[in-house]
Amino acid sequence: MKDYELVKKQLEKEHKQSIEDIMYRYYIEKDLGPAVGAKELGIPRRAFVYFVQQYRLQAAKYELIKKKELNFGELMAAL
Repeated sequence: MKDYELVKKQLEKEHKQSIEDIMYRYYIEKDLGPAVGAKELGIPRRAFVYFVQQYRLQAAKYELIKKKELNFGELMAAL
């Protein structure tokens, strides 16, 4: 647990944002998975997964995917 706290402090200091905002940007907005997101942030993959689970971002990503699918379906129906 202490390792995650160190990673959290490091990221918040580097990005000048809360860890929740950082993870939201990389996992949701940039749509990066754990391996690529962790690599871009320079942290272990397991830490990336831990923070995604900690802030329950999987549900937010799932909702975003559902919205995209619905919008795509409406677009196709309009054609």
